[in-house]
Amino acid sequence: MPRKGLIIGLFVAFSILGATGAELESQLKKHRAELASLGREKASVVDILDGINREKSLIADLIIDLEKRETTITAELGVLADSLQKANSRLDSAIVIQEKVVRAMFMNGRSEDAAFLLGGTNFNDFVRRMNLLQYLARERRFYSQEVDRNARLVGRLVDSTEALLDSVKSVRTKRSAERDSLGKAEKRHKETLAQITKDEGAYRAAIARMEESLAELARRLPEPAMKGDFARKKGAIPWPSRSKRVIHSFGIVSEKRFGTTFKNSGIDIATDPDEIVSAVADGRVAQIYWLRAYGKIVIVEHGDGFFTVYGNLGEIDVTQNQSLSAGQRIGRTAPDGWLEGAKLHFEIRHGRQEVNPLEWLVSA
Repeated sequence: MPRKGLIIGLFVAFSILGATGAELESQLKKHRAELASLGREKASVVDILDGINREKSLIADLIIDLEKRETTITAELGVLADSLQKANSRLDSAIVIQEKVVRAMFMNGRSEDAAFLLGGTNFNDFVRRMNLLQYLARERRFYSQEVDRNARLVGRLVDSTEALLDSVKSVRTKRSAERDSLGKAEKRHKETLAQITKDEGAYRAAIARMEESLAELARRLPEPAMKGDFARKKGAIPWPSRSKRVIHSFGIVSEKRFGTTFKNSGIDIATDPDEIVSAVADGRVAQIYWLRAYGKIVIVEHGDGFFTVYGNLGEIDVTQNQSLSAGQRIGRTAPDGWLEGAKLHFEIRHGRQEVNPLEWLVSA
């Protein structure tokens, strides 16, 4: 690898090491401070549940970021190993050539140079022979310099490789610690979940929070910005998940446990934990954010004012403004849902108006 390419590669690798992870760490620290403040204020169990869900999401994001960084470092180590091998080969070749030149000079002394110059038939031949000797002298100096350059390059490569190895070890240690932390957060989440489902007041507060969040989702929808043919797909749109078991239908949903009702602007599909979620049609990722009670949200625009909403995601594999094809993976559902187990919240909206997804999805 050329020295310039090596330096650029190392710069990129170390830049990746510090960017996203530092931002996630900062968010996590800020969130934990807010959660501690809520605890001191004797916050409701609903607020605590929101806080734990958000903490789980932040830790999961951090772990994904650490895994990406480890992959980057591993790839860079491969490049460095290849460069190290090439540098050593060049160093060996330069040393061999230099040894041959030195040996020839020692055996013959300078007498051959003088004989070579004086053996010219005329002045022009003498000049040509002089230039040739000067060229050979420059070549000898070049190989001497090449030996030195290669030695220094090998040294830098070794130092860089060792530094990257240390980084890999540090990343792995940190990732293990974050996974332990995630496990503790999940345990607290399940304990709080058990409490909230037994407490009628908390359950009603949770339902109210869900409705507030859905209203916030509607307010945050962007203005339509593209054309498409989504309207013609009514009744033929594929399901966004492998599972097709609907646990909450569109519209007014009644809960028998405490006699509560709430308005659902989409449908909730029971899924396996970490089940793959796919785009139901061609489109563009319009928004990605966190929404209380619905976790990570991805909103996809399909044209002519139509949007689809995918909520309660644990892992997101797309980025803002990314173009999507029908069936392309968006992410995975979270290990568990808010008040229920793992599920996908799915909506179809025309502008800010929600429509019944079951009228658009192909029959199960």
